[in-house]
Amino acid sequence: MSNPVHVTIYGQNFTVVTGEEPERVEALAAEVDGLMRNIASRGVVDSNRAAMLACLHLADQVKTLQSQLADIKAQPLQKQKLADLLQLLDDELK
Repeated sequence: MSNPVHVTIYGQNFTVVTGEEPERVEALAAEVDGLMRNIASRGVVDSNRAAMLACLHLADQVKTLQSQLADIKAQPLQKQKLADLLQLLDDELK
């Protein structure tokens, strides 16, 4: 069931309609707010500019995590392939 959750990000109020727990949405909004404020503290004060830089930062984090996850998922497969190859070699040497 969708519920409205009221959050404030970088001084602007938003209503997010979501099926998520309100605490989760509030925590995510707080994280985005903190990121935008951190960016703004470096001299970027325009909210649109801070939001775009925050989005780029978060997109970079997502891509990095996706790449790391792909590497982790590939490792067991590589280990299994190596084990299979070693078994084939052992079988041929017998």
